[in-house]
Amino acid sequence: MFKLNLAEEATKLVGSTAQDTVNAAGQAAQQVVDQVTEAGQKALDDVCKNAQDAGEKAVQSVTTQMTAWGKSFGQSEEKKNVSS
Repeated sequence: MFKLNLAEEATKLVGSTAQDTVNAAGQAAQQVVDQVTEAGQKALDDVCKNAQDAGEKAVQSVTTQMTAWGKSFGQSEEKKNVSS
């Protein structure tokens, strides 16, 4: 009743092992892709944050300079009016 076909069982075992190897390699490759993607996203986030920080500092610097010029101009106009 029970018939064991060694060749068929060996083929199943080898086929299963080969498929397991392919699956493991695929999973390893996917992990590498995920890590590279995550690292790339982090690098991009850092670049954007640094650019935003630099932009905000530039705006603050220009605003400070404009305020200083405005005060300086206002003072020089007051001196002109006083001496007139």
